[in-house]
This record gives sequence, C-alpha cells and structure tokens, in this order.
Amino acid sequence: MAGVDGGIMFPAERLRDWTQEVLQKVGVSRDDAALLTDSLIEANLRGVDTHGITRMLCVYVERIRRGVVSAKSNLVVVRQKASTALIDCRNSIGQVGAAHAMGMAIEKAKKTGVAFTAVTHSNHYGMAAYWAMMALPHGMIGFSSTNAPAAVAPTGGCTAMFGTNPFAVAIPADKEIPVVLDLATTVVARGRIVLHAKQNKPLEPGWAFDERGVPTTDPHTALKGLLAPIGGYKGYGIMLAVDFLCGILTGSNYGTHFPGFLADNMTDPTDVGSVFAAVNVESFMELPEFTAAVDKALVEIKTSTRTEGVKRIYVPGEIEFEMRADRLAHGIPIPEPVVKDFVALGEELAIPFPEA
Repeated sequence: MAGVDGGIMFPAERLRDWTQEVLQKVGVSRDDAALLTDSLIEANLRGVDTHGITRMLCVYVERIRRGVVSAKSNLVVVRQKASTALIDCRNSIGQVGAAHAMGMAIEKAKKTGVAFTAVTHSNHYGMAAYWAMMALPHGMIGFSSTNAPAAVAPTGGCTAMFGTNPFAVAIPADKEIPVVLDLATTVVARGRIVLHAKQNKPLEPGWAFDERGVPTTDPHTALKGLLAPIGGYKGYGIMLAVDFLCGILTGSNYGTHFPGFLADNMTDPTDVGSVFAAVNVESFMELPEFTAAVDKALVEIKTSTRTEGVKRIYVPGEIEFEMRADRLAHGIPIPEPVVKDFVALGEELAIPFPEA
C-alpha cells in the first residue's frame, strides 16, 4: 500500500473544500474541479497517498497554470462501435477523460454485455481503482489501466523503457466488501519514491536501482535511476502489455516517447493513453447468484489456514476500505514538507490552507 507513514492530521472534508477552491481558482470548471478533487481525496482516504493531493495537487496546479494541461475540457469521440469507443481528450484533465470513458463503457455494457473504451492525448488520471470502482453500483466488473513515463528497464537492461503502468479490477460482492485490486507493475509507485525523497526517508530494499541497475535505498538516487518491476521478468511482461494497450492501441505516447515525469516537465503535454472496461455480470449469470458466490469464495479465502504469526488474511481492497473508514473518522495525514507546500500555494492564490 502506498500510504504515507505519518504527518499532520486534517479532516477530509476540509481538505476537499480547499482543494476544490484551488482548482477553480486556476481555471477548472466547478464540475470538473469537483470530480478531480473527489478522485484525489478518495486516493488519500484509501491510503494511496501517491495519487492523492499529497503528491499530485501542486503538480497538477502548476501544469494547469503553465498551460501544459488544458483547464477546459474538450473531449471528442473519434471512433465508436456498439461496445467500443476511442475518445480524444485533446490534453484535457486526465480524470475528466477517464470519467467520460468509464461512463461510456458502463452504458454500452448495459446493452452489449461487455464494453471496452479508451482515451488518447490525455493526462495523468490519478488512482486506477477510482475508475474501475465506477462499475460496482451497476452490478458490473470494472477495469482500468494507464501508461506513464519510463522508469523501468526491461529484464537485462539498464535503460528506462516502461512506466509504472498500473491497472485496477473491481468485482462486486454482496455482504462482503467488493474486491478491488489496484497496483502498479512496479514494486512501488514512483510517487512513493517522491514522497520518501521529500521526507528524506530511506527506501525499503528491493524497491529501486541506481542508473547502473545497482540496488539502492537512497530515494534521491532512485529518482535518477530505475524502479523495480513486480515479479522480475513477469512484471516486465505485464508493463509491456499495458504500454502497448494504452499507448500504441490508442495512438498516444508510450515507453521512451513521453516528454518526462509530471513534476519535471512543465513545457510539453504528456499525451497519456488509458483503457477502461465494464463487464455486465448479468450477461453471464444473475447478479445475486454471482455476488453470493463471490461472498462464499471470499469467506473461504479469509478463513483459510494461516501461517504462524499471521493474525489475518486480507483480500485485495480490504485494507483500503478499512483505511478509508479510519481516515474519515480521524483525518488524512499530510507530511510536514507537503503542508508547507500547501500553505505556500494557498498564500499565492489567496486561499488560505486550513488549520489541522
């Protein structure tokens, strides 16, 4: 999980209100600001702080203010069939394009059973699970994936060729919580390295390499070097597949063709590609039958025999749902260096950052 290790606690709604004001102040419409804010705050609530305001807000604001990302949405459906669509985002905010594409996938799946949509010429879309989870209230299985600037070398290499290229799958349940698998194809997201560097905290062994491919625990060295893929060569294969689906299939950037990482590149559009899918469960069986079977399987997994010293077996998404409840009750931790950034941003925009 990509949560921060500590910080000053802030109520989620106070952060939400401030973030939405900030985004509107830099030219984002009220509706788009609400959507973008919700995706960021939900990431923080679920403990995915690398994709919440903790890491992304100042970067997003700076890119919008410099005109690298368009504050105004301009989405065009350029190809469409009964169960597919390709949407040109024309450098709009990534979350806006993602919401539109996933919404289209859900509506199409109501008619065709399964739908697959994609966006091109888009931007960073935040937490992958946010879009996959949109399918859950509709009794559907959701999927989302996106590519990113290169930070990982192919197996045997030391040149960055692939991004963290995350994907998420959300599966509805009945009485149990939904299954929500959300992961980068690297051991940790690059944002986790960024947050460690900001706090001068050493990395865990196995997270990253230096520029020569030598393992390192120095976050500053890692940011100049390479991230470790999950599962060695298997992770390399998955991130390649994601890059081809999200980048090549959509006509967006891929691999080494990105103009740089978000915080480092304040001149050129990123040109991200993302894909989305919705599977209507009732195309295969009655929804109550499916969710009851999912519940049964989840209980079997969680009550299976544990190894010595293990108190509990979790299923994907369970920790995040519990983290969300805890942070709604007790607040979202913001590291002190990030608080200072928010205070400075608030002063610059005449929107004071709230008290803890």
